Amino acid sequence: MGNLRVITVAVLGMSLIAACGSGRAAPTLAPDRTVSPTPSPQNPVPSESSAASPAATVAASAAWATAEGARLSGNAALLDVTATGPRDAWAIGYQDSAEDREGLPAVLRWDGSRWREVKLPVVGAYHLEGVGASGPDDVWVVGNGRSAFAAHWNGQSWTRQRPFGVTEDYRLDGVATDGGKSWFAGNGPSGGVVLEWKEQEFHNVMNAGGTLNAITAREGDVWAVGVSEKRTPLVCHGTGDGTWDRTEIPEIPGGGLNRVWQISPSDVWAVGEITAGPDNPEVRYAQPLVLHWDGSRWTRVEVPVPRGTLHGITAIGPGDLWVSGIDAGHAGQPLFLHFDGRRWSREYGPLFRAYAEGQQYDESDDVGRVGIARVPGTGTLLAVGSIGSGDDEAGFLLRR
Repeated sequence: MGNLRVITVAVLGMSLIAACGSGRAAPTLAPDRTVSPTPSPQNPVPSESSAASPAATVAASAAWATAEGARLSGNAALLDVTATGPRDAWAIGYQDSAEDREGLPAVLRWDGSRWREVKLPVVGAYHLEGVGASGPDDVWVVGNGRSAFAAHWNGQSWTRQRPFGVTEDYRLDGVATDGGKSWFAGNGPSGGVVLEWKEQEFHNVMNAGGTLNAITAREGDVWAVGVSEKRTPLVCHGTGDGTWDRTEIPEIPGGGLNRVWQISPSDVWAVGEITAGPDNPEVRYAQPLVLHWDGSRWTRVEVPVPRGTLHGITAIGPGDLWVSGIDAGHAGQPLFLHFDGRRWSREYGPLFRAYAEGQQYDESDDVGRVGIARVPGTGTLLAVGSIGSGDDEAGFLLRR
């Protein structure tokens, strides 16, 4: 099969056993930032577990277990996950990818007992980027091939939609469903765009400029996030009456947002990173970025990880927020941050691959991306992601 590898989550779980106790020396983390002892979402009490460790790996939390999943063919990655209940969850991404080949969409579904692949009959589709569902018979996936595409699952079959027709200069990156309505975050020649699926048609409801990466919706409020034209965080807000605007947020040079989650109209969280650039020369490494909306303004929230990036966010309740991503000091393990309403704590998933001299890529043992979702009606969390890059990439599934 040449460089192609057939990977299952079970195989990655077995590699954990072989990998423990070895690994390359990771750079020592810089001291964690001091957080005000006055507890609030903006100034939480720092967790006792926030002390940085200089080790290449840290102890994996026993709460996060690898989940056996359907086989993904060749080089693969899982990029997003959602659940509508204990017996219905979806994970999406791509498979059969290579440096010289875009690959094919990957869709996995959890039925309460196992993950299995669901074929997506879409010709010309390469990667899936986002998934949203309001129930087992109302699921949207979005992605990109020769052009942007979306597909809807009605409980029995898929129906493909072309939000931008056959034009090749648009893409879709996120989807949100709520109360039978659906919204989409996309990008085109003029910047970010928000679409609404209404009356069996797509309607352009917001031209945002910049780039939009994700969208969330609840109780008639819709939030889309990304990166502005000035390379600062971008947040757009829509309401039930169809009004949309760009929300004023802190000016953070190099900041960008990857995901957003609404607990209530006055409790919204967004996560991403701050990258190095000419506008912020003091930033040498990517830094995690968390922003919180309290109903009147957005403020930045400090977290106990000084270097890294954040990819996912979900909540079981107002005092039970979870964020997923990568700690640059321990890049081989998924990072999970928990906020209980007063303080942040952090957990790490398993080490899937140990560093090996002469490995194909420097990043072959590093986590590439981590998405997270809650299972409604339970305290269960699901996480997906990828290990490695290029011709040496595999997806993973975790359950807490």
